[in-house]
Amino acid sequence: MKLNFTSLEYFRKAAKMEHLTKAAEALHIAQPALSRTIRGLEEELGVTLFEREGRNIHLTRDGHILLKHAENFLQEYDEMQKEFADSKNLQQMTVNLAIHSATKLIPSFLAEFRKDHPEAMLEIINPKMEAAPKHTDLTLYSSIHHVENEHTVTLFRENLVMVLPLSDRHARLPYINLADFADRNYIAPPKGFVLRDILETYCGKAGFSPKIVMESDNPDTIHEFVNAGLGIALVPQMTWYNAYSGLASLPVGDMDCHRYLNLSWKTEGKLSLSAVLLREYIIDHFWEYVREKANSEFPM
Repeated sequence: MKLNFTSLEYFRKAAKMEHLTKAAEALHIAQPALSRTIRGLEEELGVTLFEREGRNIHLTRDGHILLKHAENFLQEYDEMQKEFADSKNLQQMTVNLAIHSATKLIPSFLAEFRKDHPEAMLEIINPKMEAAPKHTDLTLYSSIHHVENEHTVTLFRENLVMVLPLSDRHARLPYINLADFADRNYIAPPKGFVLRDILETYCGKAGFSPKIVMESDNPDTIHEFVNAGLGIALVPQMTWYNAYSGLASLPVGDMDCHRYLNLSWKTEGKLSLSAVLLREYIIDHFWEYVREKANSEFPM
């Protein structure tokens, strides 16, 4: 018989109870099976583990040595099993979420999610980090086109508005035509950001290439640049609602300017339970949350 966890567990029980029949009953095995296990250990180790005294058994000196090491091994084994369980539970509770869009609203939205699921551990991935989808549970991002496949769902379509300083001569117009703003200075996210691609796409449709004079991926910074009169910006109407506080925000009249907010999830491996719960929560509630939040600040 090879020395293994089961044989050591049987040996320990017999040593503690000092009675083979009672130990076998406690282990829910037949007494002959326990006797064979003990004999197998003795043969493998080349020592006598028990002395028999009537119906009782007592550890020999070598038996005490084995019991000491068996206790240590079995305790370490139990600790290892607990760590495996804790690790599995932690993996089930952890969600990593890459946020490329709606960064101003997501923190408060996630706070609402954690009220219902306080056990969930959220790991937010920096949007500037190029994490492969297979390593990211969920990704929130925007696109100029509607996206729908087995690992992605479009949450909602969002209009874009032009933001101008209140002192701008066009600030009181009901809407603007993008073609009329071909010669203006623009504030925009850096190249590589979807919102920059969207701006260039719509300006291209209007017949010009936007003159980008300042770049920032921060909505608050773009707001300050526009407010200072350094340029104008085409921004999302709902998720960036606080980016045009104190500014004129005008819809685009000569074309349908919009973007889509999408949620994707990893294509390889199984999502944790918490990741599944967050995915469904975002799909079911994010659009309503965005609409209520924006309308409460700036009724439309």
